[in-house]
Amino acid sequence: MGDPMVDGATTVDAGGPDSDGTTTNGSDGATSAPDAASNADSAAGSGGPDTSPVGEASASIGFGLAGPSRCATAGVAFCESFENGLDSTLWRTTSSGDGTAFVDDLHAARGTKALHVHTASGNGRAYVTETKSFPATSNILYGRMFVWLQDGITTSGHFTIAEGAGTGTPAVIRFGGQFKEFGVGSDRGASGDWTDHDTKPVPSQTWMCLEFEMKGDTNEFHVWWDDAERTALHRGAAQHGGFTMPAFNSLWFGWWMYNAVEPKDMWIDEIAVDFKPIGCAK
Repeated sequence: MGDPMVDGATTVDAGGPDSDGTTTNGSDGATSAPDAASNADSAAGSGGPDTSPVGEASASIGFGLAGPSRCATAGVAFCESFENGLDSTLWRTTSSGDGTAFVDDLHAARGTKALHVHTASGNGRAYVTETKSFPATSNILYGRMFVWLQDGITTSGHFTIAEGAGTGTPAVIRFGGQFKEFGVGSDRGASGDWTDHDTKPVPSQTWMCLEFEMKGDTNEFHVWWDDAERTALHRGAAQHGGFTMPAFNSLWFGWWMYNAVEPKDMWIDEIAVDFKPIGCAK
């Protein structure tokens, strides 16, 4: 179950279609609109793709894969193991098209259950939003999750698997990717719609420990994969004029492919949110 360590209540609404056709259930939170296009010209990094292995031995030894949940001892602002299902008092579920988000036991990084995000024909989206861990201390937000993709990404489309939003600017702050690689980016703000991507292809049928920092005080990103920083994704205002992050008040996890059709089955487990580095061992 979720183990929020931040006091506060979540208001649950009846749900219903949003103006863009999105169906939302649960407490109030940010909902994104589809991108008109993804900016392929903002690719980060140089040279050929990085095909080196990322920490698989360390992941199996030190990250607790196939062991029990570590949420109870993580010492973070918010941690979710999904062992007791999807708690509607902690999460707001949003879906559109044929996208669904539910908990099952087909794949789990730790414990026996994980969040399963599914799109059958590839034109849907689904995600779960939490607001319990806010406001973020110094407006610095870290998110950590274990991710399993059943099949490889087959298109070059722009996708998001986590998104922060808040007040002060309409910009949404994204961790996802493009061109079959992870990436960071933004939309709706003064810097426009952009995604900068990594140099390493995203694999399938393996657990990945992914951590991002949305550093609102200096308007920059950092990303770690199996506790190794992906330096090509240290991006932000230095590369994109006018880029500013909001005062964060919500964060969602799930799957949204914007400008391509791609069926997807993805599992997310052991989500942790905090205001300092988390790492994969917690």
